[in-house]
Amino acid sequence: MTPILNTAQLFLLAGVLFLAIGSFATNLIVRALGPRLARWDPRARHRAIVVVAALPIILAAALLFAASLPSLVSLALPGRDHCVVHDDGHAHLCFVHLPPSGIHLGWLVALVAVALVPFVRGAMAIRRVRAAESIVAALAATGEHHVELGITIVESVQPLCFTAGLLRPRVLLSRGLFEALTSDERSVVFAHELAHVRRRDALIAGMVHMLGVLHTPHIRRWLARELAVAAEQACDEEAATSIRDRVAVAATVLSVERMTRDAGLAALDPVAVAFGACAVKRRVESLLGDPLPPHSLRRAGFIVGTALATVLVLANEVHHLTESLLSVVAH
Repeated sequence: MTPILNTAQLFLLAGVLFLAIGSFATNLIVRALGPRLARWDPRARHRAIVVVAALPIILAAALLFAASLPSLVSLALPGRDHCVVHDDGHAHLCFVHLPPSGIHLGWLVALVAVALVPFVRGAMAIRRVRAAESIVAALAATGEHHVELGITIVESVQPLCFTAGLLRPRVLLSRGLFEALTSDERSVVFAHELAHVRRRDALIAGMVHMLGVLHTPHIRRWLARELAVAAEQACDEEAATSIRDRVAVAATVLSVERMTRDAGLAALDPVAVAFGACAVKRRVESLLGDPLPPHSLRRAGFIVGTALATVLVLANEVHHLTESLLSVVAH
């Protein structure tokens, strides 16, 4: 292979190793700090969970940039060449001294196999999304859109209530459920579901679902569960603020959950969030208690920013450690 392809192989292997490190670090962070998130208000908790889902990519990107930084400096300032002390057998993660050989064939095959896993999962996820979007479109086509309410009433006797759509979210409510609800319950449901629309919760849930391929099964399940709970609780809080009655919101959650328990909306999960279908007990307990005070993410952002800055300050050390690791595993 050409030196350029050899370099690309080394960078690809380094990227995969950094993603593995990021996934492992995220696992430790969730196990250590996950219980503390339960004491955060749902809006802050929702944002924090999204960051946690993306943490392997953030860490991997920072490490890969740090490992590349000395080479970029050498490319711009030839007098600061950092590779002159290496022997020819050393793996060069460098744009100046291109490696004469690539990684071992076994590692190349493994990399292809690793790359295929998220590709296949992503293809399957896209297929599920398209199928779900088709179902939503078919349901919406039978409905009557009420602009003043911001909802579409679907002609079905089966109790249904959900917000669906990744790029253009909309609230769908079945005629059967609409007629079964009292006027006060309708106000709660509308306020809750329209909060989902404003927050783009279906789109965010889909993004976190895709990022789940970077995590272990345990963390993947935790992310999906806690993100859904935080989103529902955040919308419950918005509904409670809108109608000024937390007990009424809790009662409506219980009422709708009983009516929609057997709705069978699993096929719509990739593009929809359903009222009364998630963590009802936790939501009701939260509504019957005092609202949690807003939690600032400045401290968490400062810690993450400091960690990333430290990685960049130690760029030379990260670069040489990465090259040494690649020299062991790649050849």
